[in-house]
Amino acid sequence: MGKRSFSRRLSWRIIGIVSVIIVTMLLVVGIVSNQIIADEATRAAQHILHGTISEIERPLGHVEIITATVAAHAAPIAASAKPSDKAIHSLLQQTVRLDSLVTGCSMIVPGNKGNTTYYCFADAEGEMHSGILDTARAEARYIDAMTAAVAKKGKALWTDPHRQLGFQDARSITYCYPVYADGRLLAIITSDLSIEWMEHKIESLRPYKNSLTSILCSGGGVIGIKDTNMLAQIRKSFAEDKELASLGEDLLSGKDSLRRRIGKGRNLSFVVFGPLHNGWTLSLTCLYRDVLERVTKMQLNLLIIGFFGLLVLFFVCRLVIRRLSKPITQLSESALNMAKGDFKAELPEIKSQDEMKNLRDSFVFMQNSIADYIEELKTTTAANERMESELGVARNIQMGMLRTDFPRQLYALLNPAKEVGGDLYDYIIKDKTLYFAVGDVSGKGVPASLMMAITRAALRFVSGLNLPMNETMVRINNSVCDINSNNMFVTLFVGRIDLTTGRMEYCNAGHNPIMILPVGGKPYFLKAKPNLAVGLFEDFPYQSESIDLAAGTRIVAYTDGVNEAENADKALFGNDRLLQWAEEVDANDSEQAVVESLYDAVKAFADGNSQNDDITIMSIKL
Repeated sequence: MGKRSFSRRLSWRIIGIVSVIIVTMLLVVGIVSNQIIADEATRAAQHILHGTISEIERPLGHVEIITATVAAHAAPIAASAKPSDKAIHSLLQQTVRLDSLVTGCSMIVPGNKGNTTYYCFADAEGEMHSGILDTARAEARYIDAMTAAVAKKGKALWTDPHRQLGFQDARSITYCYPVYADGRLLAIITSDLSIEWMEHKIESLRPYKNSLTSILCSGGGVIGIKDTNMLAQIRKSFAEDKELASLGEDLLSGKDSLRRRIGKGRNLSFVVFGPLHNGWTLSLTCLYRDVLERVTKMQLNLLIIGFFGLLVLFFVCRLVIRRLSKPITQLSESALNMAKGDFKAELPEIKSQDEMKNLRDSFVFMQNSIADYIEELKTTTAANERMESELGVARNIQMGMLRTDFPRQLYALLNPAKEVGGDLYDYIIKDKTLYFAVGDVSGKGVPASLMMAITRAALRFVSGLNLPMNETMVRINNSVCDINSNNMFVTLFVGRIDLTTGRMEYCNAGHNPIMILPVGGKPYFLKAKPNLAVGLFEDFPYQSESIDLAAGTRIVAYTDGVNEAENADKALFGNDRLLQWAEEVDANDSEQAVVESLYDAVKAFADGNSQNDDITIMSIKL
């Protein structure tokens, strides 16, 4: 899979961040705006509801006043022993003419053998029809029930919708006003109103397409819902749903403008309602999805616009970022060429005075610095090569100064820690006498090697004078002190062995004690009188000693590079391991094998740890 460009990755990240911000804002704005709009819609519905209640109550109140006035005039007529039918019909006709909404009027006179109902109504052409209702008609049964209800309550009331007298299909409501005298019900005056105007009024109260407006009458009748199937379904829902049943109780309780959330999901709705003065309740139910429909469409449009806006922003960002990051791409290519060795790779020209210009200047500075460093490195490398060559020559010279033409009874090894070192060994065999020396110059490297050469030259010169051992050491010390301006010193062990008698005269100038490996005995370190190292003070009074050695005795001399060799844990080889090694030496081994065995034991102990000091080993067998 190929790598995505920096401009594309940055563009995607910007789009991601902006998308999160926009979506979050839309969610917050959507939730808040939906809540605000829903609250405003509820308040608006309440205002509309109250206005409609006022518009409905005004005609009803006017009818109530007219009916009460007619009842006052009808009281004397009803109180007479034999009421005049003509007077009653005249009064009823006048009542119908008083209000255009009153489509009929009646006077019900209760009797022992049943009610006598005088009626008057105007037909569609405005012609008056009067008479006495036949008790066999269906309307008579309804009037009997209405009379019983008024008598029971003892006050005026409005009836639920019913079929209007004189009309086959029209439905009306009736206001019933009782007439009493001496506590006795004399008559009931009724005024019929067609509910068509009320239904038109309710129909106009539909703020949204699925809104449902209705009037719940005291007797359970409903005005405003003409669809009988829908009405039956609503009644069933109110009977089965606890939430709706509770709402039905509130509607019948006469509470004012109670806001309720009902339903779930797409059917989630709010209901506002208010009571009419006659005990009925006008209610308005609206679906939230209708209320928020326009807002939802607006939010969807915003999402679509935001999506395309993000696409445009992505391509604009990518174009701008690609243009701004073009120098970075060119600089990365130049850096890659520089990594491949082209330190003069061309860099892009940047005219803007910003961080990009600083980055380009940094690359220029880096190019110049690398070029200068390479030149310096070439010079240093050449100088190091010359120095290494010279040190190689010095090593060869130093190694050439050491004798390698060993006799059968002697062998020595010197391995410097650096190219050249400060350890030394030497021997001379003259007139059955063996002169030998092992030394260690303080420090390492070239200065130590020069001091080693001076010490060896002095040793070889003075040993040829055949002086006593202590005098030999004094002369060597004075020779070294004369040229020792750097306060260096040399630890030195010098011995002289008479090969015929085995007597060894020796002097130890601050050097490690040599080991004696006697025939048939345990190895031990040869004790010596303490003397200062060579090169510290002129005319120091060195003291020499002597020891008789049996034939077959082996002498092992060494420098501190042996016993002070370290492993990775900083542990030293030490004198105990040195004695242990000596105990395992085979008496029949050659001196070369002995020296190499000790050297291998030291290297095995170091286990790859770098050599920190020169190593010199000499083995002599009598």
